[in-house]
Amino acid sequence: MIEPQDESNTKQRDSSISELGEIIKKYPAFLNLEGRNVLLIGGGNVAMEKLPNLVLAHAKVTVISLHFNEECQAFLLNHPQIHKEQREIQFEDLDGRDLIFSATNNKQLNASMVSYARDKKIWINSCDDPTNCDFYSASVFDRGPIRIAVSTDGRFAGLGSLVKKILNDLLPEDHNTEWEDILEFRNKLKSQELDPAKRKKILQELLKDLEAKYF
Repeated sequence: MIEPQDESNTKQRDSSISELGEIIKKYPAFLNLEGRNVLLIGGGNVAMEKLPNLVLAHAKVTVISLHFNEECQAFLLNHPQIHKEQREIQFEDLDGRDLIFSATNNKQLNASMVSYARDKKIWINSCDDPTNCDFYSASVFDRGPIRIAVSTDGRFAGLGSLVKKILNDLLPEDHNTEWEDILEFRNKLKSQELDPAKRKKILQELLKDLEAKYF
């Protein structure tokens, strides 16, 4: 059994201010997790926030938790490709992972996971402690081929959710097909119109029409 370490022994750092007092901005990126070995520690509400997007990313997911809530159990039942282990987490469970989410309600345990993962040079997200995250999850907006991630560096998730709501109001979900059609049109245009200058002009006109329609 793991003995959780004192949080005071965990390396703490201000993720937004450098030693020179400069504001640090996180590098925005989308991770290709297809086939990657991802460990999710926890089986509650926070874990459920991570699972759907990990499935969409086609990650190779293992979930380890002593307890699973009903929603999590139902999700795992519907996605048998996710490996589930109902037991206490051990440090060696972290070995060989490409990415880790520690999503338990035990802060000391999460801190212990962070310390071990960093010793092993594995990126980890401690869901209750933004200052001890190597990366943050984001509020995600999907519309056709477009995916927008909104992050507040883990400082105010509700603000990211509000921005997502605004985007939903601006670009309703029932317009998904239209956005997919636009991408298909561009792909066809690329093969049918060989002149790059003409293609560019046609697409610029299309974008102007979209701007006028939505904004």
